[in-house]
Amino acid sequence: MTVAAPDIIGRDEARALGLKHFFTGEPCKHGHVAERDVGSRECMECSRERARKHRAADPEGYREYGRKWRAANPEKAREYQRRWWAANKDKRAAREERLTKRAAAQLRKDRNHQAASRRPAESGARRIGA
Repeated sequence: MTVAAPDIIGRDEARALGLKHFFTGEPCKHGHVAERDVGSRECMECSRERARKHRAADPEGYREYGRKWRAANPEKAREYQRRWWAANKDKRAAREERLTKRAAAQLRKDRNHQAASRRPAESGARRIGA
């Protein structure tokens, strides 16, 4: 499968057309040949890397931000979730299968533990009348 390169479009032209991104075909200072943001001129690949580093530096803060946003925007959050579920049925099925296998393994472990605790203690002494 081949991916078509984006059309070359300058920043001024993109701004005039009301677009958020433009593409020059030129590498950024970090060597990425990617679209750039019209407002900041930042390469979108550099932007993704910066966001990844920010999230990795403070994962709990990122989760807290998400919780607050979902609490403030429940309708949007539900809509995003519905769209994700519809677009990722295969991922959901794989996760369900993993959880089912994990639950089955835990159930087996619990049953074995219960069975072992019910057995009389094995010792050298024998019960009388047995």
